[in-house]
Amino acid sequence: MDKSMEKIDIVKLLIYLLVFIVVTLFMILFVIVPNVKEYRASKVVYKKAFVHKMRVENILGDRNIEFSNLNSENRRAITSFMHKFSTDNFIKYARKFFTQVSLVEVDKKAHKKEFVEYELKVSSSLKSPTNFYVFLEGLNRYENIVQADFPILMESNASKISSAFTIKVYDINSTQ
Repeated sequence: MDKSMEKIDIVKLLIYLLVFIVVTLFMILFVIVPNVKEYRASKVVYKKAFVHKMRVENILGDRNIEFSNLNSENRRAITSFMHKFSTDNFIKYARKFFTQVSLVEVDKKAHKKEFVEYELKVSSSLKSPTNFYVFLEGLNRYENIVQADFPILMESNASKISSAFTIKVYDINSTQ
C-alpha cells in the first residue's frame, strides 16, 4: 500500500495553492490587462487607418480611370508633343495651300515661355480665301500642335490675296 498521501500536509498545500493563485492574479492584472488595453487602442487606430487607406485607394482608382480616359481621348495631342517642330516641314505643308510662304520666329515674350511663337507671312494668288480656310482646318491634323492667332490680315490686290498672321507652335521641349 502506498502511504505517500498520508504524509501530505493540507495546510502547506493550501498555502502553496494560495501563493500560486496570488502570483497568477498578479500576472493577469499587471501584465495581461494593460496589454489588452493597448491592443484595443491599436485595433481602433488600425481600423481608422484601414478606412482611410480604402478611401485613398478608391480615389486613386477613380483618378487612374479618369487618367486613362483622358489619355485615350487626347492621344493625338499627346503624340503631337513628341514630334519636334520643323520649319521646313511646316513651310512644305503651307505651300500646298499658298504660293509664297515665309516663316519667321518672333521674339519670346517673358510671360509666354511655354511655347514657341512664329510669324507666318503668306501671300497667295487666289480669287477667294477658300484655301486659307482649308489650311486652317488642316492645322487640326498637322503633326504638331499649331494655333493660328488673330489678327489675320488679308489684303486683296488685283489678282491675288495677301495674308499675314501669327501661329503659335506648342512644343513641350521649348521650356527646357
